[in-house]
Amino acid sequence: MSLTFVVSLAVSATLGVIGGAAFRWTFPEQAWNIFVATFLWTLMAAAGTAIARCSRERVRRGQWRRGLWIANIQTFPLTTAFLVTSAVVSAGKIFVPELLPILYGCTLVVAITAAVLGVLASPYRK
Repeated sequence: MSLTFVVSLAVSATLGVIGGAAFRWTFPEQAWNIFVATFLWTLMAAAGTAIARCSRERVRRGQWRRGLWIANIQTFPLTTAFLVTSAVVSAGKIFVPELLPILYGCTLVVAITAAVLGVLASPYRK
C-alpha cells in the first residue's frame, strides 16, 4: 500500500468525521449540506489519486482494463472509509438505505471518468 493511498484514506476518514459530526451539532438541512460537500471532497481526492496512480504506473493509451482497475481500487475504498466513519460519528442519524446506491453510483461515475482521463491523457504510447 502506497503512502499516497494511506494519506488519501486518512483524509477521507477525516472528511467522514466532519460530515457525520455535522448531524450532531447543526440542524438537519445544514448537516446534509455539509455531508454532501465533504463527500464531494472525498470524490475529488479519489479522482486525483486515481489519475496520479495511472501516471505513476505509466498506464499506456489503450490499457483500459488496467486504468479501470486502478480507478476502482483508488475510489471505492476512499468512499467506503468516508461512509463508515460518517455513520459511526453521526450515531446512525445518516443511515438511509436509499442513499448508499446513489453515493456508490457517484463513485462509479468518478472512477470511470478518472480511468478515461488517466488512459486518454497518458503520454505513453501503446
